[in-house]
Amino acid sequence: MITISNTTKQKIPKRLISLAIEETIEGEKHSISDISAVYCGDKFIKKINEKYLSHHYATDTISFRLNKGTLVEGEFYISLDTVRQNAIRFYSSYKQELIRVTIHSCLHLVGYKDNTKDEKALMFKKENKYISKVITLL
Repeated sequence: MITISNTTKQKIPKRLISLAIEETIEGEKHSISDISAVYCGDKFIKKINEKYLSHHYATDTISFRLNKGTLVEGEFYISLDTVRQNAIRFYSSYKQELIRVTIHSCLHLVGYKDNTKDEKALMFKKENKYISKVITLL
């Protein structure tokens, strides 16, 4: 089950988000048990970042895997404020950046890391793959 929550007044494309989550998790040979996707603002995500990671700043996404194996149970938080800023910074549309960060969050749920240059490059390649897939499904 996928649960999508929005703690802001900004509109989000829930159908597109659900497709992105499903395509990414299933494309990585995993299945969805229970995934909670929370779309919030910078203040909210900063509190999560401080509480769980001891980082005192807002970020685009934080993901938490709650189990092990190929049946995924987890949650992720995405700051719509940071997504909007990053869309401008990376010369992307807001919707495309939102889907990229959603896919990025799902890749973390299935075990990908982005601590090194090579890990970041692999995640970026996979993000592009799933963005292309999701767009063709619309």
